[in-house]
Amino acid sequence: MKNCFCGRSQSYEACCGALHSGQRVAQSAEELMRSRYSAFVVADVDYIMKTYAPETRPNSERAEIKQWATSVMWLGLQVISTQKGKPGDQEGRVKFKALYSEAGKIHEMIEDSFFRFEKGQWFYVDGK
Repeated sequence: MKNCFCGRSQSYEACCGALHSGQRVAQSAEELMRSRYSAFVVADVDYIMKTYAPETRPNSERAEIKQWATSVMWLGLQVISTQKGKPGDQEGRVKFKALYSEAGKIHEMIEDSFFRFEKGQWFYVDGK
Protein backbone atom coordinates (compact mmCIF):
# COMPACT_ATOMS: atom_id res chain seq x y z
CA MET A 1 0.00 0.00 0.00
CA LYS A 2 1.34 3.39 -1.00
CA ASN A 3 0.78 6.33 1.36
CA CYS A 4 -1.59 9.09 0.34
CA PHE A 5 -0.09 12.05 -1.54
CA CYS A 6 -0.85 14.26 1.48
CA GLY A 7 1.71 12.37 3.58
CA ARG A 8 -0.65 10.37 5.75
CA SER A 9 0.01 6.65 6.14
CA GLN A 10 -3.33 5.61 4.61
CA SER A 11 -3.84 4.80 0.96
CA TYR A 12 -5.06 7.60 -1.32
CA GLU A 13 -8.43 5.84 -1.69
CA ALA A 14 -8.97 5.64 2.09
CA CYS A 15 -7.62 9.14 2.79
CA CYS A 16 -7.97 12.05 0.36
CA GLY A 17 -9.63 9.95 -2.35
CA ALA A 18 -12.64 9.46 -0.06
CA LEU A 19 -13.02 13.25 0.17
CA HIS A 20 -12.47 13.78 -3.55
CA SER A 21 -15.17 11.23 -4.39
CA GLY A 22 -17.64 12.73 -1.91
CA GLN A 23 -17.76 9.65 0.35
CA ARG A 24 -17.07 11.95 3.29
CA VAL A 25 -16.15 15.57 4.06
CA ALA A 26 -13.05 16.92 5.77
CA GLN A 27 -13.36 16.99 9.56
CA SER A 28 -10.77 19.72 10.09
CA ALA A 29 -9.08 22.59 8.29
CA GLU A 30 -5.87 20.56 8.12
CA GLU A 31 -7.65 17.60 6.57
CA LEU A 32 -9.18 19.90 3.94
CA MET A 33 -5.79 21.46 3.20
CA ARG A 34 -4.21 18.02 2.82
CA SER A 35 -7.03 16.91 0.51
CA ARG A 36 -6.62 20.05 -1.60
CA TYR A 37 -2.89 19.33 -1.97
CA SER A 38 -3.75 15.79 -3.12
CA ALA A 39 -6.32 17.25 -5.51
CA PHE A 40 -3.54 19.28 -7.13
CA VAL A 41 -1.42 16.11 -7.40
CA VAL A 42 -4.21 14.27 -9.25
CA ALA A 43 -5.42 17.46 -11.02
CA ASP A 44 -8.95 17.18 -9.59
CA VAL A 45 -9.98 20.74 -10.42
CA ASP A 46 -13.64 20.06 -9.59
CA TYR A 47 -12.68 19.28 -5.99
CA ILE A 48 -10.33 22.25 -5.79
CA MET A 49 -13.08 24.60 -6.97
CA LYS A 50 -15.77 23.01 -4.79
CA THR A 51 -13.69 23.51 -1.64
CA TYR A 52 -13.05 27.22 -2.19
CA ALA A 53 -15.27 29.59 -0.20
CA PRO A 54 -17.85 30.94 -2.69
CA GLU A 55 -16.60 34.52 -2.41
CA THR A 56 -12.99 33.63 -3.30
CA ARG A 57 -13.61 30.83 -5.84
CA PRO A 58 -11.65 31.66 -9.03
CA ASN A 59 -14.25 30.32 -11.49
CA SER A 60 -12.57 31.88 -14.52
CA GLU A 61 -9.24 30.20 -13.70
CA ARG A 62 -10.24 26.52 -14.00
CA ALA A 63 -8.14 25.90 -17.12
CA GLU A 64 -5.09 27.64 -15.63
CA ILE A 65 -5.36 25.65 -12.41
CA LYS A 66 -5.59 22.36 -14.33
CA GLN A 67 -2.68 23.31 -16.60
CA TRP A 68 -0.44 24.24 -13.67
CA ALA A 69 -1.40 21.19 -11.61
CA THR A 70 -0.48 18.86 -14.47
CA SER A 71 2.67 20.74 -15.54
CA VAL A 72 4.57 20.21 -12.29
CA MET A 73 5.71 17.11 -10.42
CA TRP A 74 4.46 17.21 -6.85
CA LEU A 75 7.14 16.05 -4.42
CA GLY A 76 5.61 16.32 -0.96
CA LEU A 77 3.71 18.23 1.68
CA GLN A 78 4.77 19.33 5.15
CA VAL A 79 2.35 20.87 7.64
CA ILE A 80 4.25 23.54 9.57
CA SER A 81 1.54 24.65 12.01
CA THR A 82 -2.19 24.71 12.64
CA GLN A 83 -4.35 27.13 14.62
CA LYS A 84 -7.89 26.13 15.47
CA GLY A 85 -9.66 24.42 12.57
CA LYS A 86 -10.81 21.44 14.62
CA PRO A 87 -14.37 20.07 14.94
CA GLY A 88 -16.44 22.72 16.70
CA ASP A 89 -14.31 25.63 15.44
CA GLN A 90 -15.69 28.09 12.90
CA GLU A 91 -12.32 28.97 11.37
CA GLY A 92 -8.76 27.78 11.24
CA ARG A 93 -5.32 28.41 9.82
CA VAL A 94 -2.86 25.91 8.42
CA LYS A 95 0.68 26.84 7.43
CA PHE A 96 2.28 24.37 5.05
CA LYS A 97 5.14 23.81 2.64
CA ALA A 98 4.59 22.03 -0.67
CA LEU A 99 7.52 20.92 -2.79
CA TYR A 100 7.28 20.52 -6.54
CA SER A 101 9.53 20.26 -9.55
CA GLU A 102 8.97 22.43 -12.60
CA ALA A 103 11.19 22.59 -15.66
CA GLY A 104 13.83 20.55 -13.85
CA LYS A 105 14.04 22.85 -10.82
CA ILE A 106 12.72 22.12 -7.32
CA HIS A 107 10.51 24.82 -5.83
CA GLU A 108 8.80 25.23 -2.48
CA MET A 109 5.55 26.99 -1.86
CA ILE A 110 4.96 28.12 1.72
CA GLU A 111 1.47 29.33 2.51
CA ASP A 112 -0.49 30.34 5.60
CA SER A 113 -4.03 29.31 4.60
CA PHE A 114 -7.29 30.52 6.14
CA PHE A 115 -10.29 28.16 6.33
CA ARG A 116 -13.90 28.63 7.42
CA PHE A 117 -16.46 26.06 8.58
CA GLU A 118 -19.86 26.74 7.05
CA LYS A 119 -22.97 24.67 6.29
CA GLY A 120 -21.42 21.51 7.70
CA GLN A 121 -18.10 21.61 5.88
CA TRP A 122 -14.73 23.32 5.69
CA PHE A 123 -13.85 25.76 2.90
CA TYR A 124 -10.53 27.29 1.82
CA VAL A 125 -10.88 31.10 1.94
CA ASP A 126 -7.40 32.36 1.02
CA GLY A 127 -3.72 32.14 1.76
CA LYS A 128 -0.61 34.29 2.09
